[in-house]
Amino acid sequence: MKKKKNKKVRKIFGYHLAIDLFDCDPDVIKNMEKCYVYLSEIPNVLKTNIQSPPFIFYKQNIGLCGWIPIVESGISLYIDFSKNFASTDIYSCTKFDPKEVKDFVVKFFKPKKVKEYYIVRGKKYIHPTKLLEARGLI
Repeated sequence: MKKKKNKKVRKIFGYHLAIDLFDCDPDVIKNMEKCYVYLSEIPNVLKTNIQSPPFIFYKQNIGLCGWIPIVESGISLYIDFSKNFASTDIYSCTKFDPKEVKDFVVKFFKPKKVKEYYIVRGKKYIHPTKLLEARGLI
């Protein structure tokens, strides 16, 4: 009796790009409408599916935070007006090109300094349906 070969099983849960943006263009980060545009456009760069319009919480002279849910996960934005500082977290279960995304973010906010962190999340994660498929059970 031949053993069935296991199909390749995805062992990654998601991809997370966190970007800190120092000394950004104040005309961009202090403008709630422009931040809304950022959150509206970045899912297209990732080639992901938007679940709803962005949510933005704005505090006059302090900062803002915003989030857009995507089917594949979510994207958030945090801004401190006093430092012209922004940070954004881009998380997706669908693989994306971190350089392409970073280039979009930098072009949008025009920071003088950037620090990025790219993390592959759930490296040993196996989705239950993939495990059943690999075992020939579904």
